[in-house]
Amino acid sequence: MLALIGNMLNRKQKKIEKLREDWGKPILKFRDYDLISSYHELLMHDKQSDFVDDKTWDDLELNSFFDKIDRNISGIGQQYLFHLLHKYEKDESILKNRFELISRLKLDQSLREKIQLKLMGISHASSYFISYIILSKSLPFSKYYLFFYLCPLLSIVSIFLIPFNGLFIFAALTVLLINLILNKIFSGKIYNYFAGFSSLNSFINSAISISRIETTNSIEEIEFLKNNRGLLKSLKKRLGYFVIDKESLNDLVLIAVEYLNMFLLFDIIAYYRSVNTLIEHQNEINAAFKAVANLDACISVASYLHNIPNYSNPSFINSNVISFSKMYHPLIENAVSNTLLNQSKSALITGSNMSGKTTFIKTIGVNFILSRTLYFSHAESISLPQLIVKTAIRRNDNIGKGKSYFFVEIETIENFIKLSRFENEYLFLIDEIFRGTNTIERLASSTAVLKYLSSNNRVYVTTHDIELQELLNGSFNMFHFREMIENEKFFFDYIIQHGPCSNGNAIKLLEMMNYPVSIIDESRLIASKLSHPWLTRQN
Repeated sequence: MLALIGNMLNRKQKKIEKLREDWGKPILKFRDYDLISSYHELLMHDKQSDFVDDKTWDDLELNSFFDKIDRNISGIGQQYLFHLLHKYEKDESILKNRFELISRLKLDQSLREKIQLKLMGISHASSYFISYIILSKSLPFSKYYLFFYLCPLLSIVSIFLIPFNGLFIFAALTVLLINLILNKIFSGKIYNYFAGFSSLNSFINSAISISRIETTNSIEEIEFLKNNRGLLKSLKKRLGYFVIDKESLNDLVLIAVEYLNMFLLFDIIAYYRSVNTLIEHQNEINAAFKAVANLDACISVASYLHNIPNYSNPSFINSNVISFSKMYHPLIENAVSNTLLNQSKSALITGSNMSGKTTFIKTIGVNFILSRTLYFSHAESISLPQLIVKTAIRRNDNIGKGKSYFFVEIETIENFIKLSRFENEYLFLIDEIFRGTNTIERLASSTAVLKYLSSNNRVYVTTHDIELQELLNGSFNMFHFREMIENEKFFFDYIIQHGPCSNGNAIKLLEMMNYPVSIIDESRLIASKLSHPWLTRQN
């Protein structure tokens, strides 16, 4: 007995050591985004909330950011964090409470480790399916489910009576065949839900265990579980031993269970016995799911914040002024930070390739979304209106639908135009607007569209077309990124500069790469002749 207790304590200590080793570090592992996103997809019908759309999520490479911030123990924690990162929260008090919990778990090592140890009971893959059963409004149900109790009972009784009368072997075989047919028919109906049921007991066990954690100051999630501990125990008892977590079984026992299940209908009985209980208490189980998942997600965010160099809470304002100081991109190691203060207009950003234009608008997008979802940004300070971010950054040909690069871009911008009628709700981030068409039409259409979009909302757009600086002067603030040439060496400083871009270094770069002198001279001659010819004709 003492040896058993010693082994248990030793295993617990090893788990704690692993938690401490992983704290503050990204977790490198395979992430199945189909499963991780499933909880969020089930909630997308909620029309009262605004969500980060798929295109914006992909444009800003937020899966890569999720890889960095995800340090969850459980699958449900991953799912909940994924959902939180998509949901624009309008109520700042909810964001403040969420960040207060994150900060407390960041500082209180003992508390978070107690919670994490309890969460390990739902660290297996089947926990991803719990969300399906707690949110589904159409779980398969049969009012004749009591019949499934009778069939296995007849099997057992007929087998037991064989020694007394050999004829019962035919009865036993007949009933077993009926059970096999029933298993084949009904297991298909419940297959998509049973993985969640098999993890439900593990989840309830973890929830009950977390409810027993004592805290010096109350935590809403733990208090909720504590106040509903009686209900959780009742649910566990009613779900009963029929719901077996098969992932916890060794191979030999699992094979035996599967064979018995084929003839004795264990899974079918478990499902139909449990589904009535689940439907009756679906709201309570959903609330417990959110409480447990939120604890895991907040510990994950706390671990992330532990090792980033600089972050701050946002200040939401009613005006249209945007300000941020020393903001940087979370996916770039040793990223250069940038500052923009008191910006009340849209922004046109020019500069050469690789100078930092696209990264800059991505930095704004990521940090604006984080400010409205997790209540922090990668900046020394940030002040912003509660805008919804929409992006047009990655644009590819859609060969399957016969759409060109330019047509795909037109569709995206068209959606922005439809949304722009809602005043002061959107921040449109556009990279190289209309780059798929000829110069004159690109300048004309870009000017008209950008003026239209910025009349009611905010636009941050990058371009190589320096002519747009003159065309949009007065409507947009002008910024640029520069390339530096010192001692015949070329580099970027990635620091945004106020004002329009006055010149370029493209021809100088050709010269540095030892292009023939004739090419350099002719390039300069042509450049001088082409300087603003279209604008000149218009004037």
